[in-house]
Amino acid sequence: MNKVVLSVVLAGLVSGCSFVNVTEKGESVRVASLYDIAGCERKGATVVSVKDSVVGIDRSQAKIDAELIILARNSAPDVGGDTVVREERLSDGKQRFGVYKCRR
Repeated sequence: MNKVVLSVVLAGLVSGCSFVNVTEKGESVRVASLYDIAGCERKGATVVSVKDSVVGIDRSQAKIDAELIILARNSAPDVGGDTVVREERLSDGKQRFGVYKCRR
């Protein structure tokens, strides 16, 4: 019985539970590509990270990616940005985003 309960709990943790939510400020931040930021002012960068495995079980890359984008969006207003752009590839649950001010 304990193994069944543990299996169900682990499946829930790994499958899709996302604990990262977009903040009110983060809602107004858009994700763009390098081609979209011509004329924007660079405000800085943010490095965001999440767990890429839970109890030794790898998490879905799509979930990790979605959570990193949310974290980057949430942090952009703190440095005066309204747009984030990926600057590095996702590695070990961590990614760097450039932060830009594009809307005037």
